[in-house]
Amino acid sequence: MESDNLIGLARAGTPDARRIAALFARAFQDDPLMRYAIPDAQQRRRLLPWLMSLNVRYGCRYGEVYTTSEYTGAAIWLPPGQSAYTLWRMLRAGMFAAPLRLPWLVLRRLAAVESRAQRLHKRYAPGPHWYLAQIGVEPALQRQGIASHLLRPMLARADAAGLPCYLETENPANISIYQRYGFRVVAEDAVSDGPHIWAMLC
Repeated sequence: MESDNLIGLARAGTPDARRIAALFARAFQDDPLMRYAIPDAQQRRRLLPWLMSLNVRYGCRYGEVYTTSEYTGAAIWLPPGQSAYTLWRMLRAGMFAAPLRLPWLVLRRLAAVESRAQRLHKRYAPGPHWYLAQIGVEPALQRQGIASHLLRPMLARADAAGLPCYLETENPANISIYQRYGFRVVAEDAVSDGPHIWAMLC
C-alpha cells in the first residue's frame, strides 16, 4: 500500500489485491447479488475470493482503490471518463479465465444483472462522475464507522471538483446507509428471477 492524500486511508495496488479480495469475499458472502449468482453457500465461499479479485485488479489498474491500514474495509472508485467497465479492460484484469473458474449458471446470472446495471449507469450518470464500484467492510466490524471513513474523503474530493458520485446496490439494507451520505435513489430495475437494483446518485 502507498500513503495517499485521503487522510487515514492507503491507496492499494495490485500486490494488495488478494488481501482486499478476501475481505470483499467475506463482506459479500450473504449479499443478495452473490446469493442469486451462487446459491450454494459453500460454493460461494470457495468462488468469491477469485471473483472479487477481478474487480480489485480492475480497480487498481483503471481506478483508485483505498483501504484502511488494517484492511478492515476497502473501496473501489472509477474516475470520470473511465467509469464504465470495458470488455478489453475486464479481460486484462483476468476475466478471460472466468469460463474456466466459474460455472455457466454463475456467469449467466452475473451477466444478466450487470447488463441491467450498465443500462442504469449510462442513463442516469451520463456525464463525468466518480463511480463507487464496490465497498466492503469486515463483517465483524460493520457499523463501527469504517464505511464512513472510506466514503467521506472521496465524496469531499468529488464535491470540491463539482463532480457527482454514482453507485448501484442490490441490497435494500444499504439504501438508508448511502442516503446518510447524500446519495438518493434515481432509478430501480430488477432481473425477473433475481435481485432488485437501485441506482443512486450524490
